[in-house]
Amino acid sequence: MLRVFVTVAAMVAFTVALIVVVMVPSQWPVLIWTGVVLAGVLFERARYGAARERPVGGDWRPTPERFIDDASGKVMVVWISPSSGERRYVEDGAPINALANKLQ
Repeated sequence: MLRVFVTVAAMVAFTVALIVVVMVPSQWPVLIWTGVVLAGVLFERARYGAARERPVGGDWRPTPERFIDDASGKVMVVWISPSSGERRYVEDGAPINALANKLQ
């Protein structure tokens, strides 16, 4: 929810800055800074925002780390590539209640 709000706010700010620059060209630094913020928000959303498919190939392996994704409410498994240190978050196929029962 917060990501959506921040993304929309950055888009609105960029649009307003674009309109301001068209009317007052000397305000171009505002357009650059809002563009940088918008690019950062979109990069963060693409890089860290979504669950991915199970990694194929390489030296990927699942870790024992599990957590419940706030956005979807699903159990996520952390996969890691020891050679690069990259981590990926993959949806676990087990229902939440079944996992909770195993933990008790």
